[in-house]
Amino acid sequence: MLGMVAIIFVQVIARYAFSNSLTWSEEVGRYLFVWMTFLGTALAVRNKAHVALDVLVGKLPPLLQKAVIVFGYLSMMVFAGVLVYAAVNMMTLGTRQVSAALQIPMRWVYMVLPVSGVLIIFYLAKNLYEECWQRRS
Repeated sequence: MLGMVAIIFVQVIARYAFSNSLTWSEEVGRYLFVWMTFLGTALAVRNKAHVALDVLVGKLPPLLQKAVIVFGYLSMMVFAGVLVYAAVNMMTLGTRQVSAALQIPMRWVYMVLPVSGVLIIFYLAKNLYEECWQRRS
């Protein structure tokens, strides 16, 4: 995030103070924002900071609570699996595309999708294990 803010700040200074715009700064800022967003999503899953309806689940009987929790985690894992699958297909397309300003292969931009998807699946599996099997002790 610091890198993104610094690049955009330098771009603003260059544009208004020197009347010379950096051609690559907007693209780098955008790609850093995309990477930050998807890796932040994986981090939120790791810290169990994703959106959940705990009030509703807390009012259910214990067996039904466990079933709803397992269903929720498995649903999110399926979604993350679809993300990984679609991202791999997108990366295949990205091998033939280059970014406009930086002229880098777009697969480097798209790579965050399968990376974050795999991290999300891993953290969901870890959290599911902790929720359901370590709760007994």
